[in-house]
Amino acid sequence: MKHGALLTALLTAAVVAMAPAPASAQDLAGMWELSQETGRGTRTSTLSLTVDGMTLTGTVTTTRGRRGGGGGGGGGGPQAVAISDGKIDGSSFSFTLTRTFGDNTITQTYSGTIDGATLTGTIEGGGRGGGGQPRPFTGKRPS
Repeated sequence: MKHGALLTALLTAAVVAMAPAPASAQDLAGMWELSQETGRGTRTSTLSLTVDGMTLTGTVTTTRGRRGGGGGGGGGGPQAVAISDGKIDGSSFSFTLTRTFGDNTITQTYSGTIDGATLTGTIEGGGRGGGGQPRPFTGKRPS
């Protein structure tokens, strides 16, 4: 009887040890097209993520047009910014994005969930004085 219990325990431990990371963590890695509705229309960006355990790394690439009156950043070419403090917990994720425009630094926190091939979440910060209302975003795989 002892051998049967030991064998069962060893087999259970082996199955648990070989279990892959949650599918949502693995599914989050790769490229995403993010969309955010603004007062000036839909803003899109590309999110590139790498998953290592419960840590996210990657970049957000946006295209920003010229604005009058300073604002830094120059023309409308793509601008990739590295994310920081990237975390994943099951189907939930979060990361911070810090951008510099001339003498201004803007920090935004993205948080959301993955459900299959869709991301949904909010962006906080980045408004005047670093505040502002949370703004929703959605994400999908590039076609």
